[in-house]
Amino acid sequence: RNVGGEFISISPASRQCINIMEIRRVDQTANAIIDGVINENSILARKIQQLHIFFSLLIPDMTHEEKQLLDETLIHTYAKKGITHENDSLIDPVDPTRYREMPLLGDVYDLLMKSDETRRLGNILNRLVHGSAKTFNQHTNVNLDSPYTVLDISELTGDLLTVGMFVALDYVWDKAKEDRTKEKAIFIDEIWQLVGTGSNSLAAEFCLEIFKIIRGYGGAAIAATQDLNDFFALEGGKYGKGIINNAKTKIILNLEDDEAVRVQDTLKLTDAEITNITRFERGNGLISTNSNHITVEFKASQLEKQLITTDRYELSQMLEEKRQQ
Repeated sequence: RNVGGEFISISPASRQCINIMEIRRVDQTANAIIDGVINENSILARKIQQLHIFFSLLIPDMTHEEKQLLDETLIHTYAKKGITHENDSLIDPVDPTRYREMPLLGDVYDLLMKSDETRRLGNILNRLVHGSAKTFNQHTNVNLDSPYTVLDISELTGDLLTVGMFVALDYVWDKAKEDRTKEKAIFIDEIWQLVGTGSNSLAAEFCLEIFKIIRGYGGAAIAATQDLNDFFALEGGKYGKGIINNAKTKIILNLEDDEAVRVQDTLKLTDAEITNITRFERGNGLISTNSNHITVEFKASQLEKQLITTDRYELSQMLEEKRQQ
């Protein structure tokens, strides 16, 4: 509110929803002018590939057979809406400026429950269709027109946390790729949820892809994490290291001794720099960029401090001031 941004809550209790099944129309005008041609690869095939990541997060123990059956179900679900691998089939025949009405997770659930072979998948999906998280089974009712949009998933827990984070990231990534002439940045807080032990290689690869190629879309990717052990846990730290290697600038705040040792090996820091990191006070940090390492102190203006502080004493002072006003 204070910067004119938009705050979108993704949780079972929220009325706001991003339909993971939606194929969003991307404005390719600028890209077509620059490149002289628009990529004609199947949009549906690309979407289904991303949906496989979503379902693998929701159902980590899917067998190869179930994945194949799910693939057929997803194709059938879109076909019932008139959408095929032909990109022109996405266009709404009534209004050519729009895409057809998109299916919901409930449509996938209905087809999964029709077969004994896929009923297990349907039973697990039921939580997002008829259960406590049925708010995921709606058409998208939010927009990303604001220059500063926050997608909040802090109310999600357990397996829904990684699922919700992927829903948000999938939506933002589509927006980021629209126009290569526009500056944009994607901030991913607590990224260990998608590249750590609680995730899987498909989701982690999706995150790593963002960091590898977002510069090509005129953007930047920024990740934050407090749990370095999980950040480097999946497949021997392959994805965590990949993200760090693709990040030009790293900011290290106060770390415990064991975490500092891991950072030292990854960022090639000296023993003196590691000692400083373990002794940093709040607001101190080390910036590592282009092989240069600089110790800095972050200072917020009074207004910024009031907007972001979590200090109990400062919050109580603000409360007293507002009461007096």
